[in-house]
Amino acid sequence: MKRILGVLLAGVLLLSGCGQWQKSQKESAYHLYCLDKTGTTLVQEPYEPKEGTDQKLIKELVDALQEKPAKDGNQALLSNGISIKTYTLENGLLTLNLSGEYGELARPQEVLVRAGLVRTFVQVPEVERVTLLIDGDPLKDSKGREIGTMTADSFLENSGREIYQYQYATLTLYFANEAGDHLVKETRRVPYSTNIPLERVVVEQLMKGPKEDGHYAVLPDTMNVLSVTTSDRIAYVNFDKSFKDSALSSVAEQIPIYAVVDSITANCKVDKVQFSINGESDVTFRETMKLNQFYEEDLSYLEEKDI
Repeated sequence: MKRILGVLLAGVLLLSGCGQWQKSQKESAYHLYCLDKTGTTLVQEPYEPKEGTDQKLIKELVDALQEKPAKDGNQALLSNGISIKTYTLENGLLTLNLSGEYGELARPQEVLVRAGLVRTFVQVPEVERVTLLIDGDPLKDSKGREIGTMTADSFLENSGREIYQYQYATLTLYFANEAGDHLVKETRRVPYSTNIPLERVVVEQLMKGPKEDGHYAVLPDTMNVLSVTTSDRIAYVNFDKSFKDSALSSVAEQIPIYAVVDSITANCKVDKVQFSINGESDVTFRETMKLNQFYEEDLSYLEEKDI
């Protein structure tokens, strides 16, 4: 299973003829989507619709996804008992209510299937956006946040062909020592999606906590990262208020700040970091750490054995 997930994480969604999401007047540009033989790549097959009206065309595509077998050994987009139980179209928003089996998909494969569903139905002229439900409940990401509405552009395109790709990064991360007054270095190799900034990946890895003995957390795992953006080699990290309210009291006040700063500058093309809480930087973290300033790498907090 671990090997299969590894292949999934390294997989690239390759699409032939990307960019033809609207129908040409000269020829049909409709496609059905499926997974390749390995289940790691989203591929498209030409499809000639029989119906012309939007409601009937949606039903035809729903039926085709559930009944039409994939070609050339490819895997059907909806398999393992997954079905589209109901659907509604209102003001350009198509809501697909999927059966509970959809929620059992591994995350990398779920992303592929989700992209295939959205790409399939936005081909219908009246469908501008798609949202997914599972047994009537909104689809959520791994942190429990609702995915919301999606369009064809919700899935990143690279070099005109790749719309979603995982790659690996070897990260240098900084956590607290046992006393909570210094930083200790930890290296880990992680997969991440190319449509997520590496700076955010670094922060989320810090929130997951250390994996080595003698290393301790610097950020509460209940905290939310509202945004991480980078401009002119400055990373702007926006946390929710739990960063201020629930930050670990067992570590010195400088340690969470410089754990983030030193980790981001070590892995990303960033020279400075500025923090905010719910979008506000005019805030003081703990007693003296003012967030309305830029923080630069400072390895003086690194424990001597890691220097």
